[in-house]
Amino acid sequence: MTFQKGKSGNPSGRPKAVFQLQEIARKHTPEAIKTLVAALKAENEGTRVAAANALLDRGWGKPAQTIDATITDDRMVVESPPPEENTEDWLRKYGPKH
Repeated sequence: MTFQKGKSGNPSGRPKAVFQLQEIARKHTPEAIKTLVAALKAENEGTRVAAANALLDRGWGKPAQTIDATITDDRMVVESPPPEENTEDWLRKYGPKH
């Protein structure tokens, strides 16, 4: 199938159910944030770190990922580092001072 200029590949648009689900989920945002903030005081270190990461990701966005690319005359090869279990591990391996 080739792209036809001026013709949508998704003429029906996004299903309405997706928007309804987002609206319902977003109504719980204040409670969800309060739960994450409370989890920052959990005894389990993994729970605290997960809550901190979730809050930082939502407040400041996920950390930028570096992509190494090699461009030749007719093609481009992109190598992206694999995901890690958590932000600290990723930064340790691929951050600015690795």
